[in-house]
Amino acid sequence: MREWKAIEIEKQIASQMPEINRRIIRSRSERVTRRRPRDPEEQEILDRLCIYKWQRSVADGKVKILSKREWYYEFD
Repeated sequence: MREWKAIEIEKQIASQMPEINRRIIRSRSERVTRRRPRDPEEQEILDRLCIYKWQRSVADGKVKILSKREWYYEFD
């Protein structure tokens, strides 16, 4: 039976870690979650883009109010 020293095990793990991480990332089927919060400038830009897109959809007639609590939004 072979004996392993802690240093040898750490070297083995460190040498294979980049390949293992690559495999894990490639095998993900769901969307990767954000790991950092958005900065205020980025959030403001995204908010403006969403508002602009909503207003454009309303103007183009893609938003239909079916009832008080039910809307239909046609997106492409």
